[in-house]
This record gives sequence, structure tokens and C-alpha cells, in this order.
Amino acid sequence: MQYDIQDRRKVYSILGSEGIEIPRYAVLDRDSLDPKHHELVESEDHVEVNGVTFNKPFVEKPVSAEDHNIYIYYPTSAGGGSQRLFRKIGSRSSVYSPESRVRKTGSFIYEDFMPTDGTDVKVYTVGPDYAHAEARKSPALDGKVERDREGKEIRYPVILSNAEKLISRKVCLAFKQAVCGFDLLRANGKSFVCDVNGFSFVA
Repeated sequence: MQYDIQDRRKVYSILGSEGIEIPRYAVLDRDSLDPKHHELVESEDHVEVNGVTFNKPFVEKPVSAEDHNIYIYYPTSAGGGSQRLFRKIGSRSSVYSPESRVRKTGSFIYEDFMPTDGTDVKVYTVGPDYAHAEARKSPALDGKVERDREGKEIRYPVILSNAEKLISRKVCLAFKQAVCGFDLLRANGKSFVCDVNGFSFVA
């Protein structure tokens, strides 16, 4: 199961099979020998992935969970271009690029951009019955990491709703991890899981 967590395709498949809300998505699998798995039609303000249309803004994620180079593409009405997220380097977690075209090599997940209040919620479970949550400024905003006087990223405690506690339990059990972390997006009155990180401990 730890290996499944390293592949975003498998993560989304497991989440979906457990009835956990996830963003609408499609997989562009350029590693597949079946051409139906890597059909891409790109227009100015949308892409069509294997027959599924995503209007900008949309998100492009590498299928490998180890790859943190996630791009968000903006519509021309918002100035176009893309916000390029990456693993934190100093005080930066993303940069804006004028490039509006999607990447042409590699395999990706394309999904709807979820409009949140500018924060990401990180949830950590210890067994299925305990979950701790905290919020941080979304790296998609301006890419600047908020840090305290000691240089640590500023995070705020979050109270999970009963529905979100149930999601936490489902995620923990689905991925069979004693300790599990995942990202929660609160958008449109719902909570969506968009990433799962697992930890294995050997006694």
C-alpha cells in the first residue's frame, strides 16, 4: 500500500472506490500502449483529456506523488499563464509563469481547480479514530511561504467537521497506514481529498 501512495493514479482510484470526495479528474497516461489513454486536445482556454473537458483554471499533476511540480493554468480572462508549485525552497513554494500551454512530455492527472478561501488543510491521522488538522496559506496564492520568527511555516489549528472526521477515518483505513497524512480542500460547501501521504512504522 505504501507503493500505491507514491502513484497519484492509484491514490485517486482508491479514494474513489471508498466513496471519498475527490476533484473531477482524468489521467493522461503517456506510458500506456493504448492511444485512448493519452489523447490530448489543447485549446486556448481548455484541454480535452481522453474525451473529458477541463476549462481553465485547471490543475496538472505528475502521476508520481514524489514529483511536486504541480501547475495551475489560468484562463485568458484572468491574464492567462500558469502558477507553478514546487517543494518549498526558502520562502517560495510557487512562481508565476506566462506559459499557458500544458506539458507535452510525461504522464499527468488533470483535475478541476477547487476554489478555496486561500488556505490548504493538512490532516494527520494516528489510527482511524484520531485526526489532527491545521491550515496554511495555499502555495497557489502568491508562492510566498509565511514563516514565524523562528523560521517555521505558519500553520493554524483547524476543527474538523463530523463529515471530515469520517473522511479521515476512511482515508486511514483505505490506505492501511498507522500514521497517515492527507490534503483537504474545502470548496463549494464540500470537502475534497486531493493528496495522500503515508508513513510506515516497524516496531
